[in-house]
Amino acid sequence: MDPVKPKAMNILKQECPFVGDSFDNCTKLTLSSALFLKDLFDFSNNEKDNINEETIELLEPYLLFTAPDGREIFTGAVAKKSSSALEGMCVWAAAMSDYHKQSKIVKPKLRLLEVKMAQLKEAEENLAGAESELAEVTALKERLRQKFDSQMAEKNALLEKATKTRRKMD
Repeated sequence: MDPVKPKAMNILKQECPFVGDSFDNCTKLTLSSALFLKDLFDFSNNEKDNINEETIELLEPYLLFTAPDGREIFTGAVAKKSSSALEGMCVWAAAMSDYHKQSKIVKPKLRLLEVKMAQLKEAEENLAGAESELAEVTALKERLRQKFDSQMAEKNALLEKATKTRRKMD
């Protein structure tokens, strides 16, 4: 990066004080690369989660740049007056910044969701095991109930037979 120097820019037919670009040395090579658009798509699809706070901090002066009359400068409509490709770059850069800011809110919630889903899966496995054990115990209880009922019926039959035999003996 080059040292920071003040610079006046002519935007929307107004002279706007700003900071001189410190990226001129590398932007010409990057922007003229045949792979530039492919690299942007690749970054958008695969690398956008690797944007760090320093990058956003370096973009902030551009994203928040306003004209002396208070109009926002870093918008697609203003950039389109210069070139439609610049409009796309402007919208893309703002979208990447917004994505980073929103992901700081969403990512912790997604991590918490993953943890809670793992806990839910474990709880469901425990529940399935407990329900299986309950089914076994219920089946055992039913078998014991049936055995008890048959034994009680046999006992009652024997008592009745004993009562009949006593009556005959008397």
